[in-house]
Amino acid sequence: MNAQFQLVEQLVKVTPPGGAVPALIRWRGAVPTWLCILAGLALAALAFAARIALFGDSAKIPYATFYPLVSFAALCGPPALGATAALAAALVVAQFVAPLRGADDVTALALFALNSALTVGLAEALVRVWSDRIARMARAHAVEQLKAAIVESSDDAIITKTLDGRITSWNPAAARIFGYEAKDMLGQPVTRLFPPELIEEESAILAHLRASGGAAHYRTRRIARDGRTLDVAITISPLRDESGRLVGASKILRDITAEKQRDDELRASEARLRFALEGARAGAWSWDCAAMTSTWEQHFFALHGLDPAEHPPCFDTWLAAVVEEDRAQAEQAVRAALAPGAPDYHSEYRVRVPGGGVRWMEIFGRVERDERGAPLRVSGISLDVSERHTAWEAVEASNRDLQRANDSLKKFSYIAAHDLQEPLRKIQQFSELLVLDCGEEISVEAAYYLKVLSESAERSRVLINNLLDFSRAANRELKTACIDMDALMARVLQTCAIAVAEAGAHVRIAPLPPLCGDEALVEQLFLNLLTNALKYRRPGVAPEIVMTATQDEGRPVYRFSDNGLGIDAGEQARVFEPFVRLREAEGIKGAGIGLAICRTICDRHGWDIALRSELGAGATFTIAAPAAESRQAA
Repeated sequence: MNAQFQLVEQLVKVTPPGGAVPALIRWRGAVPTWLCILAGLALAALAFAARIALFGDSAKIPYATFYPLVSFAALCGPPALGATAALAAALVVAQFVAPLRGADDVTALALFALNSALTVGLAEALVRVWSDRIARMARAHAVEQLKAAIVESSDDAIITKTLDGRITSWNPAAARIFGYEAKDMLGQPVTRLFPPELIEEESAILAHLRASGGAAHYRTRRIARDGRTLDVAITISPLRDESGRLVGASKILRDITAEKQRDDELRASEARLRFALEGARAGAWSWDCAAMTSTWEQHFFALHGLDPAEHPPCFDTWLAAVVEEDRAQAEQAVRAALAPGAPDYHSEYRVRVPGGGVRWMEIFGRVERDERGAPLRVSGISLDVSERHTAWEAVEASNRDLQRANDSLKKFSYIAAHDLQEPLRKIQQFSELLVLDCGEEISVEAAYYLKVLSESAERSRVLINNLLDFSRAANRELKTACIDMDALMARVLQTCAIAVAEAGAHVRIAPLPPLCGDEALVEQLFLNLLTNALKYRRPGVAPEIVMTATQDEGRPVYRFSDNGLGIDAGEQARVFEPFVRLREAEGIKGAGIGLAICRTICDRHGWDIALRSELGAGATFTIAAPAAESRQAA
């Protein structure tokens, strides 16, 4: 009973204020039993006092005056109050008013008890009817309030309309979404929100409501007050009167413009990703370690020569596609990646493809783990790297061919160093002996021939030595170390001291930072640059040769400048080619290989060598080493 009154109490709190009945019901639910007993006794005593005051001690009407008291107590209080009042009244009458002396008195007492019980029962029944009615009213009012709150606070537009399409309600969300206030839209046709090309959609909606009688869900477009086109998701439900007749429709409309844009962008992104994967000949995959299930992108099947209809994606299917010789290694790579603390998954393997060919695959995967480090999921891509392996094989074949060529070149160098130079020395020696022995007996013409023969042998010997220098610069093993460039340039000047003196050259070398490289080759590099500057000096002008060093973005840069003949811009690219002589017609001797050796030495070390020159204004050679000499020499 108390639970019932508590429910009524909660519902009554939300009912509109109204009358004594709700207050009476609240009182009946709140009064404790002990108070009911005390109040019943007090009411009985009060009624007895009133009876004595009105009727004296007459015993003719012993119970009649107590009926209004019992009825009032039963109506105003719980059953315990009415029952206590009736029982107390009966005891008072039996004790003080009309003591029981016979059957008539007992009958009167029984009738009083029966009437009291009926009065208490009827009062309780009446209160229950009242409480039920109030509860229903409270529930209905609460539901109405809840519906109103939902409509008012909803983020979705909620609109109702008649069967002829006139708007009958317009919530705040509709005003926010479309920009129209309720006063602007109530009574207006709902087609005011439709794009012109979708006006016929309203007829189809109403036809569906009449035909099916159920709710409909669809996506379409609507127009806001400012002219924007909105993508919307709509749920339309029928509205019926008490007889069940269709009288209108309710629309719940959600603005999904941003959501649709995100979906479109996501689909476009997925399409680009799929296109990129196909273009890169890659297939995406994932493996759920706990469920032991796999998901493969369509191109993954094609790369492994598998048919999606015949080969379900799983670990065993993938392993079976791997060439038998690679399976153990491929499986071990997976197990190693799943081990605690292991790095990301990476492996290479071969697969058989339709037609009997073999395809090289490279696979990458990222392992997702739980808080204990146990693997949960592995996701990644597989790439077709067959072309790379083909290129590697071609490079290895080329390297083998190059190694054979280098071996042949070394053999040629040995032959040039020993076997070719010996005949040249004999030609030169015997030519000179022939001139000495024959003396005046040789004709002028024969003497000229012997001179040309000796000079040609000498020139051949110089060419062979230059060729040997070029070969050594290109093929000898580098022995890199930190070089004291000041000491190295001092040795270069000492080597060229006679040539510098004969040319009257002025050589200035600034303090130079150390350089990491092969000291013998670096010395040859700057010796060739100095010799080149002395050789190609301007007639009648003392050579001015300057060497400096600077830092350019952390790179040591050495500059070697002269004031010599200079080189025309169109010829500068050729000076580093072997056996190219630009000044041969001017009588300047040389084999045309010195600068080619300089370029080869720089290439071996990973340095950049460049030339800046103008005809008649000298030349500047720039040599730039890597920053902080971080790169290892080749």
